[in-house]
Amino acid sequence: MDNGTKSLLNVLLSVLAPVLILDHCSTSGPGLLELGTTWAMVVALSLPLGCGVWMFLEKRKVDPITLFGLLGTILTGVVTIYANTGDGAAIRPDTPWWYAAKEALIAALLGGAMLVTARRRDSMLRLFIYSDSLFDIARIENSVKENEKETEYHALLWKASAFTAGTLFCSAAANFCLSLYFLLPVLSQPAEKQVLEYNYAVSSMTWWGYLVIGVPLMITLILVMRFLLRRLGDLTGLDRDRLLIH
Repeated sequence: MDNGTKSLLNVLLSVLAPVLILDHCSTSGPGLLELGTTWAMVVALSLPLGCGVWMFLEKRKVDPITLFGLLGTILTGVVTIYANTGDGAAIRPDTPWWYAAKEALIAALLGGAMLVTARRRDSMLRLFIYSDSLFDIARIENSVKENEKETEYHALLWKASAFTAGTLFCSAAANFCLSLYFLLPVLSQPAEKQVLEYNYAVSSMTWWGYLVIGVPLMITLILVMRFLLRRLGDLTGLDRDRLLIH
């Protein structure tokens, strides 16, 4: 399976399928797809979790991005269990704030890891953008050394890491606000409807989070990559074809 197919499958299992399950299977009834709120959430969370386990079994290692994704899925389950352990049928009133904190935490941790590892050879930048599957890093670093531009080269990587980290911190704040936007109205619903509305809210956050936060983040990463290509060309004298792996 090529990388494009894997990426598409990851989006289907981690975003689209959970959204559809939470939207259409959260009601209770005799129908095959009427799973109820609890089992709909269990099935929806098991898909991205299973996708992460499958990637681990295939690669025999867990990269940090996959690990943070698994952590986010597990924390969603923990917050959901907490939400459903209050008195009566209603969810706990502080659930929106815990969920928003969870959503912000993952992006903030990624941003922090980006800064902490910025000066290491196995930096997060090399997982996100400056990967040896995209860039001919060996050739680039040889050219940098020949041109005696090591200081400028490391400053460039730090700048790219800092900009990407800043984008992730903005994503954390956006995730926090988006979660409150969808979850706070759930508390105004009748107690017996709140668990169902909670599932619908999580579904909406998954979909809108991908559109409102995920897509702009992807565009930003492309812009950082273009910035790296331009500045690396200046430092090394290499053209685009020699900077990239073909």
